[in-house]
Amino acid sequence: MMKLSIQRKIILGFGLTSSLIILVSSIGYYSAFRLRDTNQKELHAKKVLTKLEKVLAEITDAETGQRGYLLTGKPRYLDPYKKAVDQVKDDIKQLQMLTAKNPDHQKNLERAIPLINQKFAELQQTIHLRNEQGLDAALEIVNTNQGKLLMDQIREIFHQMKAEEERLFQVRSQSTQSTVHTTIWIFSIGLAFDLSLLVFVYSHIYREINQRLQAQDQLRDSESRLTQFLEAIPVGVFVVDHNSIPYYANQTAKKLFGQGLIPTNPTNRLPEIYPIYSPEAEKVYPGNLEPIIQALNGKSSIHDGIEIHQPDKIVPIEVLGTPIFDDKGNVSYAIVVLNDITERQRSESERLRFTGHLNQLNQAFSRFVPGQFLQLLNKETIVDVELGDQVEKEMSVLFSDIRDFTALSEGMTPEENFKFINSYLSRMEPTIIKNKGFIDKYIGDAIMALFSGGADDAVKAGIAMLHQLTEYNRHRANCNYRAIQLGMGINTGTLMLGTVGGYNRMDTTVISDAVNLAARLEGLTKNYGVSLLISHHTFKQLQNPYDYAIRMIDHVKVKGKSELVTVYEIFDADLPEVREAKLDNQDRFALALSLYNQQAYAEALRLFEACLHQNPADQVAQIYQQRCHLNSNTNSV
Repeated sequence: MMKLSIQRKIILGFGLTSSLIILVSSIGYYSAFRLRDTNQKELHAKKVLTKLEKVLAEITDAETGQRGYLLTGKPRYLDPYKKAVDQVKDDIKQLQMLTAKNPDHQKNLERAIPLINQKFAELQQTIHLRNEQGLDAALEIVNTNQGKLLMDQIREIFHQMKAEEERLFQVRSQSTQSTVHTTIWIFSIGLAFDLSLLVFVYSHIYREINQRLQAQDQLRDSESRLTQFLEAIPVGVFVVDHNSIPYYANQTAKKLFGQGLIPTNPTNRLPEIYPIYSPEAEKVYPGNLEPIIQALNGKSSIHDGIEIHQPDKIVPIEVLGTPIFDDKGNVSYAIVVLNDITERQRSESERLRFTGHLNQLNQAFSRFVPGQFLQLLNKETIVDVELGDQVEKEMSVLFSDIRDFTALSEGMTPEENFKFINSYLSRMEPTIIKNKGFIDKYIGDAIMALFSGGADDAVKAGIAMLHQLTEYNRHRANCNYRAIQLGMGINTGTLMLGTVGGYNRMDTTVISDAVNLAARLEGLTKNYGVSLLISHHTFKQLQNPYDYAIRMIDHVKVKGKSELVTVYEIFDADLPEVREAKLDNQDRFALALSLYNQQAYAEALRLFEACLHQNPADQVAQIYQQRCHLNSNTNSV
């Protein structure tokens, strides 16, 4: 009766072990199938993204070729246009096939294809007009902006499709990682349990072997079958007994270690014979942390970030160490499962690369919509911005403009114009950012900048821009280019920041009388022959106005305003001799201006002439000299 009971236990143990191994293998196969399917979906998403970018690039190439032909009339510029026309239809068909199972993409393509056809029709029409009627006729079509509107709509549709594919790619990547982790855990836990059960069965056989010789053949057969199972699984299994003598290693483990079992092995040499390495230190992993040693000490452990060094490569592995105890609670065996995580690390590297690409895209977006603007709207990213978002804020507005830019640009080609504008703006932008401001928009050669920290930031930025202009003019002189001059106006007040436009195309903007007044002040710099003017609103907000070279020059009514505005000149950035002369004349000029406002024109005239005697370049004093003469003559009449 006892004999039959032991046999049943042995048969039940082997059967359970086999079932668990088959179950683990089945789950592993299913997980591998899911992993392959997810990877295929990731590759499909990449193909869609690549094809979207290619179609946009082809349309852009066609437009570039068309513009080049319109401007030059040279047929060679039509090569990219013709190539794009031939290619884009095939690429759109491929895109339709790739997205056939995505109804949203299909709808977007149904919207995009007519727009693309209209875009190419518009390009062909302008080329035909250029051939038949000349550049002016073609430019009439271009200047309608119909082509730009079509291109904006195409980009918006493609950007929606790209965003959807990138989201799907991220979800699938996360699914891949989850599947890999789940598979590893299932294999590790299942194998540890199977091997624990295996050792238990082996110990029963060993105790009963002398009494049950008739069961020896069955035991060997079971052992052979279990070994076949272990050899078939795709992870390394390594077992040592309580004396640290290697007991078993499947083919995967032997391949990873580069050697088989060494039957005699002193305890202290186990890490030396079967070394695993720490990648940070590039040396043998510390013996007291090695999973085998910990398992022999009765502790289960999981380690990753360790390596096996083979002659031709380094294999990163994840190791699960588990002790097996006898009926007295003593460790009889230590089982170690080794999993090659090369592919997992490769997937993680790809995920990090993709994340880095997304970060680059975010940084690129910030070059079009300043981060400060998003902060003022209380938005974390550009994705959060919606049409109609707005906020009321007291800020300082700076307008700057290049004097006589039209005349200057007429002597340059379009390419030279762009190079000049970018050379100038790239020197002005850092000074604005350094003084805690940001550029709201470029209007040709003009700059509109906003400062939320205080009026002093705006004034300091204006002075710094003028100093930077002096350096830039030295560079232009070295290149035999004519010097340029700037006019700047700064005003402070309450304004509204927000988004305007439509749902398919919107822009950030600032709306307020304070903005309009800043622009009017910039225009007044031409009248007074000065570089930088501020309003009394800005003057009152300065922490200490007399830290600057400043003087009041007039009370004026600007265009579109009924109330008087007091205008101040900031001349810190004037030439040293001019600045010093204005400072020396400051009290005299202020008194002369006061007398002028009291209509004491004769006394004011003498003081203004005294200012001009000391500083003939003071154009404001010249203006008031002429006004005094005119008013004196008028009073005489």
